[in-house]
Amino acid sequence: MSRRRGLVRGLQSAGPICLGYVPVAITFGAAATSFGYPVYVPLLFSAAIFAGGSQFILLAALQDATPWPYVVALCALIDSRHIVYGAFLRRIFPTRLSARLPLALGLTDEVFATALTRRDATPGRQLTAWLVGLAAAAYLCWVAGTALGAVLGTVLSHAAPALTHALDFALPALFLALSLENLNRETAVPLLAGAGAALVAVWLGNIALALAAGVVVAVTAAGWRHRSETA
Repeated sequence: MSRRRGLVRGLQSAGPICLGYVPVAITFGAAATSFGYPVYVPLLFSAAIFAGGSQFILLAALQDATPWPYVVALCALIDSRHIVYGAFLRRIFPTRLSARLPLALGLTDEVFATALTRRDATPGRQLTAWLVGLAAAAYLCWVAGTALGAVLGTVLSHAAPALTHALDFALPALFLALSLENLNRETAVPLLAGAGAALVAVWLGNIALALAAGVVVAVTAAGWRHRSETA
């Protein structure tokens, strides 16, 4: 019964994530089909990659015939932050590798931000079930949104082309809301330090560097704060 309760609570916790994912996934699916790709292409992207930023980069690369080594390196740099995410959540992840791998696939920015609220919880079946419910709901919403956008892509691109541009804000706005929800005395310094480093990199005109700089500076600030408190 505890597993079922944990799974249900995980599904419920994914509600805000799904509200943000669906419009962004629709945008991705619509963009792919508006470029002339069949419905199954964006659907396979979302099912196999499940990374909004990387998927948009790959879609643009396919359109511009960008060299693959450059695209792979850029996506690897952007997604390298997930290594840090896994380190932070290692304590509450299940010990078995077969159980960790599916959760690793579902470890997005928003899932990480939500799971971070449980990092001090006691590991157990209910917590694992909660993580499964959280990650599974986010994954299914993203894939379902992509499918819907792919089917409606032609209609959106012709009837309401401005809609796809208006939805570009949804993913960063969602992560900002989740970050503010977790903002407290313990997380304020790392969040502000990471945001400052990212803004400097954006000002310099390098978005990929902004992502990496934000993660590195935030983690460094968190480690420095932890050491200063325990010293």
